[in-house]
Amino acid sequence: MKQTSILSPTRQLSEEEKSHVWQKPPSHIESEAEKRIYQEVVRNWNRGEMKISTILLEGDAGSGKTQIAKALSADFNLPYTKVTCFADMDKSDVLGSILPVLSEEDGHSDKVEYRYYPSEIVRAYENGWLLEIQEPTVIRDAAVLMALNSALEPDGSLNLPTRIAHRHPDFIAVITTNRGYNGFRPLNEALRDRVQHAEKLDLPPKEVMMERVKAKTGYESEPVLSLLAETIMVLDETARANAIKGVAGMRSYIFWVDAVQSGASIQKSLYYKVLYKITTDPQELVILEQALASHGLTEKLEEMDHICQSQKDGENPEVMELNISENGEFSAKTDQADKNAVRLRKSEDSEGHSDTSSDENTDISSNDNGENGTPFYHELDKSDTTELQKKEFRKQLNREARQSVQGSVHEDIKLIVHRPEVTYQNREEYNRMMTTLMPVIRELIRKTNPLLEHELSADEFAKSRLYGTKFCADQVATMDFRTFARKRPPEEEPSIAVALRIDESASMSAFGRLDAAKQAAVALYEFCKGCGIPIMVYGDTADRSKLEQMSVYSYVDFESKDANEKYALMNIQARSNNRDGMALRIISDRLLNAPQKSKLIISISDGQPKAMPDYSGEKAAYDMKDTLQEFRRKGIQFLAAAIGQDKEAIRELYGAENTLDITDLKQLPARLVQVIARFM
Repeated sequence: MKQTSILSPTRQLSEEEKSHVWQKPPSHIESEAEKRIYQEVVRNWNRGEMKISTILLEGDAGSGKTQIAKALSADFNLPYTKVTCFADMDKSDVLGSILPVLSEEDGHSDKVEYRYYPSEIVRAYENGWLLEIQEPTVIRDAAVLMALNSALEPDGSLNLPTRIAHRHPDFIAVITTNRGYNGFRPLNEALRDRVQHAEKLDLPPKEVMMERVKAKTGYESEPVLSLLAETIMVLDETARANAIKGVAGMRSYIFWVDAVQSGASIQKSLYYKVLYKITTDPQELVILEQALASHGLTEKLEEMDHICQSQKDGENPEVMELNISENGEFSAKTDQADKNAVRLRKSEDSEGHSDTSSDENTDISSNDNGENGTPFYHELDKSDTTELQKKEFRKQLNREARQSVQGSVHEDIKLIVHRPEVTYQNREEYNRMMTTLMPVIRELIRKTNPLLEHELSADEFAKSRLYGTKFCADQVATMDFRTFARKRPPEEEPSIAVALRIDESASMSAFGRLDAAKQAAVALYEFCKGCGIPIMVYGDTADRSKLEQMSVYSYVDFESKDANEKYALMNIQARSNNRDGMALRIISDRLLNAPQKSKLIISISDGQPKAMPDYSGEKAAYDMKDTLQEFRRKGIQFLAAAIGQDKEAIRELYGAENTLDITDLKQLPARLVQVIARFM
């Protein structure tokens, strides 16, 4: 950019405002995103409704979002300030607060006055500064989001406790938010709609990473910079693929290079500058180390470490030479006459390594790895359920199921509810399946858990506070300055209970549908358990015999005390016909016992209802619709995952808006887990 743009040429900044304008350091390198934003803002600044004054920067941690926001302060010569959002923000954090102060007139301090203190948002809003709003996605209170929405209107205003504040013409809001990390939730739709320009920021290309680090640290070794950048990129990709919570980004890269420049070992500093920032979990460290080894980076880092150490230590009798090319590639050479060779000193193995021993007290306690190094997950048996308890619980389920169908078209159908036994083979199959599904499950749990913390907003207020959202005039006489009321902390329990119903008709054996249903059941169970969500998983079939016209399989039930019941999910199989209406009625009635406010039933089915003697066609469709309507009135939501040839018929029964068309069965587990998160 040729020179700083003054958006309002006649405006004069005060000395305080000038001190808040960010000054670009010599190491700052303009990114393409910064240039693009600058050009768009300048081009549209005086075009009325086309003016761009609200910008969204969404991307990975360390991708340069805050750096761009500060750089725009320098580009536009606007004072820079920021506000970091948090989950329990209330309107006073946006609009400011009225606080009690003591009057010190005539040396007396017994007179109480109340003074309005504007928030940083209001200061920027009224004075025409550039405001960075960090992580608004974590805010839970809808009233706070509405206040922000009002502030971001082009001609908006804020209703403050003492006056109405109007938006300064030069005010620019830059919203910065991470994508896909702990605490993440989708950006409020109304807030996103007020954005006039958005940028998606990712880890930059290797060449750009190297250029930025050179400017920041002054380190010039191309081979080292290239190798370290490649390592960061592989670790970042691996962490994402395996749902590891931490981040490998530009910050880690910069400080790693800085440590190497100061003489630290490349391999040792990799751990305390990069890997331990990503995770300290032993199993996750193994995954990251294996990824580096599979890309050949472990060996390259070791060789590069030897090169750097030999250059630092000088000549040594025990040396070998490496020839380094211009592109950073290197290989061992034995030609002593090569003047471009770099001498490599032999040294002991690096001490940097991860501790792969596991805690004996953890639930997941095995370090066993498969052939590809992927760890198996074995949960300790904590079941203390006796055979008598299991028998009594099965009787209870049968009794309640028969009561559920009283007065319906299924009243005379012979019914048995089974509680399948768990075998050693079931455990082995479950653990093998978990090895594949665990990365997806863990990632979704980590994204969802922050949404569940204090999930339900409370309308109650705690009185007698120094500040808060409501002024209580009747408290003024107490003279203890506690004249406000603040919202009570919301409840912490998830407000949803989930039931998964699996159609076990014979046609489920075709095209891999049964395997997909099993994987979906395991993924959904582990996800719900990880988030503290009550879950039940039932299967059903019809016409196994004249004495068992309806068979219901209770694999997992939220009232069960059997810790091993999850392994019974491996008993899901294709059997006979399907009497869908009866199954949904039994499951719905059972789910109504859950105290949670939201109740969701997901049905995995590959075909239309069909059972002997005449449960099919219009009769079955009428019963299905009647059952769905009855329990929807009672507060249950239904969703169908259609995985067979009768997708249109299933859509007609459940409604198009309540039907998932699963074309790729491999996507079924992740899709269903994402649906649960959407309903919370």
